[in-house]
Amino acid sequence: MVARPVPVHVVLPTSSLSRSPSNEDGVNPDIEVLHRFFGCELIQEAGVLLRLPQVVMATAQTLLQRFYYRKSLRQFDAFRVAFSCLFLAAKVEENPTRIKDVIGVFYAMFRRRKWQRSTVAQQLIDLDGTTFNQWRMWLIMVERQILIDLGFSIYSVTEHPHKYVLYYAKVLDGSSALAQQAWGYINDSLRTDLCVRYKAEVIACAAIFLASRFQGIALPYNPPWYSLFDVEQAQLYAVSLVIAKLYKQEKLQWLEPLTEANPFAIDDHPLKEEDEAQEQNSVIENKLTISPQQPLFAEASSTDPRMMSQTIKSFPNNPSKSLRILSRDAPSLDRMTLKPTKDALVVDQLTDIKEAEAEIIVKD
Repeated sequence: MVARPVPVHVVLPTSSLSRSPSNEDGVNPDIEVLHRFFGCELIQEAGVLLRLPQVVMATAQTLLQRFYYRKSLRQFDAFRVAFSCLFLAAKVEENPTRIKDVIGVFYAMFRRRKWQRSTVAQQLIDLDGTTFNQWRMWLIMVERQILIDLGFSIYSVTEHPHKYVLYYAKVLDGSSALAQQAWGYINDSLRTDLCVRYKAEVIACAAIFLASRFQGIALPYNPPWYSLFDVEQAQLYAVSLVIAKLYKQEKLQWLEPLTEANPFAIDDHPLKEEDEAQEQNSVIENKLTISPQQPLFAEASSTDPRMMSQTIKSFPNNPSKSLRILSRDAPSLDRMTLKPTKDALVVDQLTDIKEAEAEIIVKD
């Protein structure tokens, strides 16, 4: 089998974007999107736990998105690619971290996410055990494969919108709150393949557009403000829609690999001793915390997701009125877990409006 040549493009050509290797291997495009999203979430969470700067997570997520236009999910699962990309990106951005720290964090995340038990997550990986050696071999192997498939041109294919958004916000006389929220939208956009479909300038403008809509800030329209940065309206709306739809996506706890063999079969079930410890801790906690004076079930708070969803449904269908309501009392955005905050309502209304406008643009 002859390997395909490796072109060096910040934005991939249409021929590469039209059909990914995973699609050619029979993976549904929607399933591929979920696995890409899952891998990027792992990178973001692990980067925070390792106290790495955001630029490392951004580079790692970009590498993951590009890698899956060279290799299929049938060959490399998202979990192993995620920790390999983070380890490589830390070296690229001159913030190297120890391989045992990366594996230790991802191992704890793996146990917590797959089994969803607190006692299981607390057990550290044995640095002298077979599991650590296996994971270390995986990391080195996948890291080498990423470098080969990207032609070792790591620096020339990673351009982040972050460096543009602050400059653009300053040119538009935007507030620091506008720039900060736009920065958050850019971080969230890395969970998609926008970084290989559009230029960084377009993504930065889309983030400013979404932040201005959320905060109810009017931007110049005659002439359009985005034309100052050589961005077309169709591109702006297309990127904005992709970012907006992210907030309808539920948090992914765990996705099983699509590879032929399950690479995590050796760690496929928690130890019996851990199950027994879990049960004993539950009994002890119940005896200590529950008393006749305490209610068995606490009343749901206003920030409870169930109460929040009911509040969102009770809002009127008027987009402008809903935007004013949310802008007046906007909560802090949960950028790490993409929880369904009040942002979701603005996203719903914005999506409806922009889909209609996008259809008009396409027809014209």
